[in-house]
Amino acid sequence: MTLRSKLTLMFFGALQVTFLTAVGTFWAVQSWQLLTDDLALVHEQNLRLERALEGSAAGTEPVALAARPRAAAAFRSLRDHAQTLEEADLVDALGRTISGPGEAGHPGAVRDAVVRLKGYYQAQVKALRERARFVTHLSTGLFIGIVALVLGGMMAYFTAIRVWLVRPIQALGRATRVISTGDLGHRIPVLGRDEFGTLAASINTMAASLAENQRRLVAAERFAMVGEMSAYVAHNIRNPLASIRVTAQTELLDLAADDPGRASFQDIVTSADRLESWLGDLLRFSSPVTLERTLEDVNALVERCVALARPLLARQGLALDLALDPGLGSVALDRNKMEQVVSVVLSNAIDASPAGSTIRIASARHAGPNGGSTASVRVQDAGRGIPRERLGTVFTLFATTKKSGTGLGLALAQKIVTAHDGTITISSHEGEGTVVEIGLPSHSAAGVGA
Repeated sequence: MTLRSKLTLMFFGALQVTFLTAVGTFWAVQSWQLLTDDLALVHEQNLRLERALEGSAAGTEPVALAARPRAAAAFRSLRDHAQTLEEADLVDALGRTISGPGEAGHPGAVRDAVVRLKGYYQAQVKALRERARFVTHLSTGLFIGIVALVLGGMMAYFTAIRVWLVRPIQALGRATRVISTGDLGHRIPVLGRDEFGTLAASINTMAASLAENQRRLVAAERFAMVGEMSAYVAHNIRNPLASIRVTAQTELLDLAADDPGRASFQDIVTSADRLESWLGDLLRFSSPVTLERTLEDVNALVERCVALARPLLARQGLALDLALDPGLGSVALDRNKMEQVVSVVLSNAIDASPAGSTIRIASARHAGPNGGSTASVRVQDAGRGIPRERLGTVFTLFATTKKSGTGLGLALAQKIVTAHDGTITISSHEGEGTVVEIGLPSHSAAGVGA
């Protein structure tokens, strides 16, 4: 429900309360007005009756109305103001007994007619009193109901304002204060689909964008630092390192096959090769990633990397479970660089898996945004897993858990995948192994050669 709909609902709620209050008040006023009019009419009829009986003895003896003009006028008024047929009949009967001949004008007959008419008026007064008591009780209940309705409406109104307006504004204020301190990972719970929910989602998107920009700025600064350092290292280490390796290799050629010194020189050559490889990774990482995209079969790319790793798998005593989707198809990518990414991930899986375990590699195609699709490669090892506190730093430069690791492999892999507009994610639980998933957008051939 949008904020406009909520405000409209509040308006109609207040309008309904006002309408019901007005209707109840109008009914109560009208009821009392009608009751008062009826009581006044009965009272006036009683007065007219008294005036009509003037001139007779105690109002019980027959005296011709023609001899009493005022009484005759009062009697006519009494007859004209009769409200019911019963009252009109009683008035007519009284008129006949007052001025009629014979027994009709007998004092006893006049007395009986007066008593009947006054009894009628007393019954009317009694009925009106009963009606007054009923109206009183109903008006009291109606008043209490109106008060309760107004108070309930006010409480509902202020509660709605607090829930629909005040609390969301306070939550947005608290969240923006937290984000302003630099905690770009803080998110506002999106609890509704109104304007505040849209604003909260926009702020969350903004915070995520700022966090991503901050990450890229930090990475750019780190890359700049690594670039300067790698240039210095390349200039000051690679040439002496090459001389050391050549010297050690020359000594190996001069030594006999059973000479005990060969092992030491072989260690020197191996260490020099490892250091040269590290320097190469460092230089590649510090340089910008330029892609030469061609349409490549992702499954064929994975199989080439697996073929290169099979000797190492055999030495480690590891099995390989390869489940490649035959319908994966081709993706526009830089073949050499993506082979480097898959090789790094597979090498890490081999290093982490104990002998006798199985490494599982699978490929699949998933639906992507805007009607596109994503080609994914999933590598799962059987190692001990990555501790939760270190899971967020696996792509950080120089962060490694291996004794002989450089902390450059996954950082370089992420840089290459990001240049392909793809994603690389790691999920791991201690004791259950690690899963690395590479996702590449499966665009058309328009990206070839980019």
